[in-house]
Amino acid sequence: MRINFKVISMIVLIGVVITILCGAYIITDLKTREEQTLDIINRRQELTAREEKLAGIKNNYNSTVKVSDNATIYRKDNDSYIAAGSINKDVIVELEQIANPSLENEYFKILDTDYYLSYDDVEKTDISNDKRYLNYLEFPLEITTDSNTIFYDKNGNELFSLDNPITAKVIINNENYYGIKLLSNLVYVKKESVNTTTELEDTNIDLIAKELPAILYHFIYLNGDPSCNETICHSEEQIDSHFKFLHDNDVFTLNTDEVLSFIKEEIRLPKKSILITIDDGARAENFIPFLEKYQLNATLFLVSSWYPVSKFSSPYLEIASHTHDMHTTGVCPTGQGGGINCLDEETILTDLKNSRATLNNTKAFCFPFFEYSDYSINLVKEAGFEMAFIGGGTKIKPGIDPYKIPRYTFFNNTSVDYLRRLVFT
Repeated sequence: MRINFKVISMIVLIGVVITILCGAYIITDLKTREEQTLDIINRRQELTAREEKLAGIKNNYNSTVKVSDNATIYRKDNDSYIAAGSINKDVIVELEQIANPSLENEYFKILDTDYYLSYDDVEKTDISNDKRYLNYLEFPLEITTDSNTIFYDKNGNELFSLDNPITAKVIINNENYYGIKLLSNLVYVKKESVNTTTELEDTNIDLIAKELPAILYHFIYLNGDPSCNETICHSEEQIDSHFKFLHDNDVFTLNTDEVLSFIKEEIRLPKKSILITIDDGARAENFIPFLEKYQLNATLFLVSSWYPVSKFSSPYLEIASHTHDMHTTGVCPTGQGGGINCLDEETILTDLKNSRATLNNTKAFCFPFFEYSDYSINLVKEAGFEMAFIGGGTKIKPGIDPYKIPRYTFFNNTSVDYLRRLVFT
């Protein structure tokens, strides 16, 4: 039998071609399957990334947020977000409301501004900025900052910087800084960083306080407790009626820093403003429920060796100094004899500095029994206090001696009508 090599060669060739074609098909198919698999993986990864991003946006959005690390501030230019400055870690800002956060909200707009923060640069917080400055009345002055200006908090700590100039009305005007509202905060800019100042018409002139009262309470004795028969003991009903009047008439209740700024003419306060003070510390915790009920602020001048500060913990109660342990009669030969007027300098300074250290370095002091002298005032200054309160029964006016700030003493028969006259006249 003759072997037909041509036929065999043809068969082999055909087999090779088929094998190559099959191989090519298999490779192509494998490649296609691989590409499809990669496409599926990529789409899954993209979907996962989008889901994670959306979860991050929803998780980080809140009406109030805290900057989680030093971050960039952006402004929007058409559909792009361009760096416009920087903001420091832990700064609190308020955001514009987003009803239903979506992937389009990866940049959160800061309330009442044209600035934005990236969603992954912030985190939710329950801490809110102090809004007391909203009660202050603006000065008839507008400033425009330089470019690349740094803004600070009241303690001189850097908050953020902005590349472009900012124009704003002045809320606080002290020796070295202007205070303005910016990025939902009261912030301070150095006067040397201001390019221009413009005087405006004073639309607040008839609204500002020219003087204001500081009032003094001592002890609340709760119903059923007859142990105090002094005229400086107050009933629950009296305190409730006084505080209800202040609340119902929207009277702005001050802290001591605001009083000092008022004296220095650094802020302008509304006519209906008052400082509530409480002396000594005995039973002073009984004021707290009334302060919190009516959301009023007060200052307790505490004899700091008598009671622990923790006993008076409330966001509505400021604690200041009434000495550490010099609220004792008969030590000195004049008046009721408070020791601050005749003890040696070292003893007095040690007491005053101890009190400040115990009370978080308060700047405010109150003389025991309203008794003071040039000697004691100089020691109060040396101890680091920036203001001191006395009696006197007159109103506080700008420019007065900040170490002789007067107050009206309230007694157990002081009426709401008397309080009304202090506030409205």
